[in-house]
Amino acid sequence: MEQITNPILRGMYPDPSICEAEGKYYLITSTFTYAPGVPIFESDDLINWQQIGHILETKEQLDLMDLEVSSGIFASTIRYHKGVFYMITTNAGRGGNFYVSATNPRGPWSEPVFLKNAPGIDPSLFFDGDDCYYVGQRFKADAKYYGDCEIWVQKLDLEKKELIEEPHVLWDGAAKNVVWPEGPHMYKKDDYYYLMIAEGGTAHEHSVNVARSKSVYGPFESCKNNPLLTHKHLGLNYPLQYIGHADLVETKEGNWFAVMLGTRMHQGKSSMGRETFMVPVVWEEEWPVFCEGEGKISYSKETFYGMGKELQIIWSDPLPLPCVMLRGILDKKFRQVKEGSLYLGLQNQSLEELKTPSYVGVRVEEHQFQIKVPMTFLPEEGEEAGLVYYYNADNFLKFMITKEEGNIITTVIKREKEVNTCLFQETLEQYNGNSLLEIQASAHSVICIFNGRSVAEQIAIDQLTTQGAGGFVGCTMGIYGYSKNSDSDNAAIFGNLNILYP
Repeated sequence: MEQITNPILRGMYPDPSICEAEGKYYLITSTFTYAPGVPIFESDDLINWQQIGHILETKEQLDLMDLEVSSGIFASTIRYHKGVFYMITTNAGRGGNFYVSATNPRGPWSEPVFLKNAPGIDPSLFFDGDDCYYVGQRFKADAKYYGDCEIWVQKLDLEKKELIEEPHVLWDGAAKNVVWPEGPHMYKKDDYYYLMIAEGGTAHEHSVNVARSKSVYGPFESCKNNPLLTHKHLGLNYPLQYIGHADLVETKEGNWFAVMLGTRMHQGKSSMGRETFMVPVVWEEEWPVFCEGEGKISYSKETFYGMGKELQIIWSDPLPLPCVMLRGILDKKFRQVKEGSLYLGLQNQSLEELKTPSYVGVRVEEHQFQIKVPMTFLPEEGEEAGLVYYYNADNFLKFMITKEEGNIITTVIKREKEVNTCLFQETLEQYNGNSLLEIQASAHSVICIFNGRSVAEQIAIDQLTTQGAGGFVGCTMGIYGYSKNSDSDNAAIFGNLNILYP
C-alpha cells in the first residue's frame, strides 16, 4: 500500500465515517449548516479519494433554516449491509436523529426516517447477522455536569422503521468524570463486540477510546491502554491537534485502518477547522493498537502545510461537487449558468442572517492561498457582490462592489463579534462593470486586490478561526450577492473561480 498522506481530506471535513462495500471504500463527513449535506467519497485503495456526490440534497432531507453554522448535520455514520447503504446522523435543531438509505452510493438516497425516542447525538448503526442495532449517545438520567453522558444501544427494525425492544446502557467512557463520550461505533471481530467512542470534547482534550464485550448488550470492559489515540499530551504548541472521533475499516487484504478528525494549527489557530486523517491499526491481545510504535499521527513536513495545488471551479449546472451553500440549495432563480459563467442573483438575505444567502463557496484547504474571480456587475442602489471569506454569521470578510448614494465603490468590510468595520472604501470613477477580485491569505492575514492593485493589506483574520470564533466548522470562501431591498432582478456574473495553494 502506498504511503498515506495526511490529512487525506484537506479542509473542513470533520467527523469521518468509513465502510467497505463490494471491494470499494466509502467515506463521509459532517456538514453542519452547509448544503448539500454529507459529501460521499469513493476509493479503490484508501489512498486516492474521489467525491461522487452528496447524500442529503433535498429540502425534506436537509432542513437547516434559522440554524447557526455549527448546528445542523452533526457526525454521520455510513454502513453497508446486504446490498444497501445506510447513512445515519443528527440534525441538531431540526428533528434530531434520522437515517437514509440507497442501493447506489451515488444516489438517489431515500427520504429521511426520523427515529422516535432516540435522544442524543452522533448515532451509529451496527449489523449483526440479520439484526440491526442503533448505537447512540445521550445524557445520563442523573447527569451531574454538562457533558455527563452515556452510550446506549437498542434494536432497530428497518421494516417498521422504528426502535424496538428495550434500550441498554453500555458504557460512560474510559476517563473518570469524562465529558462528552460520543460518536460511538460498534464492531464485531472474532469473539468480541468492540465499542469505540470519542471523549473529552472535540478540541484539545479529544481522544479515541475503546471497550469490548462478549455480548452486544455488555457488560463492556475498558481497554487498559486507553486512550488509543490522542494528541492532548503533546502540548498546545504541537502543530496537529484535536485528534479523535475515529471509525475502523478492514481492507480486502485483511488489514485494518482508522479514519479520524484532526486540526492543523498555525500559530495556535486554524482556519480550516477539523479535517480527515487516516492511520494503520493492528490487533494485539484482541485489542486494537493505533499507530503502532509511534502512538501519534505522523505526517510529512513537506506536505503538512500544502502541496502546491491549483483548483479551478468551472461553473456548471448542477454546481461542481466542491461547492457549498449556506442552509439550503440555492434556488435556480438566483443562480444560473450561461456559457460557462455563473449568474448569481441578488437576494434580500445577508450573510449576517441565518437564512440562505446568495453565496457559493468552497472549503479553505490551507493556511496560505489566493482566490481570484472575474466579475461583471453593475449595481443598483443598495446592491453588492464580490468575494467573501466566511467563518460564521458573526465573523467574515467581504470584498465588494456596491452602490451607495449614487456612487459605485469598492469596499472591504470585516465583521467580528457582531461588529462591522469598513477597512477600505474607494469611489470607482472609471468603473465599466468589469473587475478582477482577488484575496491572498498568508498565516492569519489577507490582502485584497482589485484589478491587479492592492487596496487593503495585512488584514488580521485570526478571529475567523475555530479558536477565535468557537464552534465546530472551518472557513469557506466564495462569491456572494445581496440587495438591501426586496429580491432584485439584477445579477452579478462570475467567471471561473481560481484558487491557488502555493
